[in-house]
Amino acid sequence: MSDLISPAFSSLIDQIPGVCACKDAGSIFLYGNAAFKKSMGLDEDVPMLGLRHHDLPAAFGSYDDSYLAQDRIVIERGATVKSINIYHAGGIGVKAYLVVKKPFVDCETNARGVLMHGTDITDINSNMLKLVRDEHAAPRGLPKSMPGGSFVINREKRNIDLTPRETEILFFLLRGGVARRIADLLSISVRTVEHHIDALKDKFTVTSKSELIEKAIEKGYFYITPATLFGVE
Repeated sequence: MSDLISPAFSSLIDQIPGVCACKDAGSIFLYGNAAFKKSMGLDEDVPMLGLRHHDLPAAFGSYDDSYLAQDRIVIERGATVKSINIYHAGGIGVKAYLVVKKPFVDCETNARGVLMHGTDITDINSNMLKLVRDEHAAPRGLPKSMPGGSFVINREKRNIDLTPRETEILFFLLRGGVARRIADLLSISVRTVEHHIDALKDKFTVTSKSELIEKAIEKGYFYITPATLFGVE
């Protein structure tokens, strides 16, 4: 076992409810509890030490850049990153997890790696997750071969100032949602959805819905999840 992970540390990870694992500063796995291995499609006796995301049976390969970018934020800024991770988990189908990543530190408080914990939310807000889980919902220019991805929950203002409702509508619009479907998901009228889409066009300085989708993807909005949809602070 790596000298970063003591028997006491690994024992602690084993006792944490939910899926839990840790990686070094280079995003190489050091340890994972039984629940994490199961969620990844690994047998319980398979060691995690030395594995990377693309080594796991679960469909991580298409989204490896997202996970690595999150890990860098945790290590370099000492920040906590929350995301919704959706992927095909071995033989148990598509699963959704609320994942929290934090740095773990040495005695001198230097960040040595990433500790991650996931809570299974597959059955929570299932209607809202449906568009994300649909492998045909990815917009043009993004991979459609596997359902899912990692969607960072972000309440910070970006370069375009959107209201919470506009952020929610853009989230579904980028996943193939039409006005009627978005209205049903958010329990608002189709006319209200269309009004917000018009406002989004103005803010992104475009004239059509296709231009709006293209520009929003270019600016990174596809991988941002509005916290209001999942009740996450």
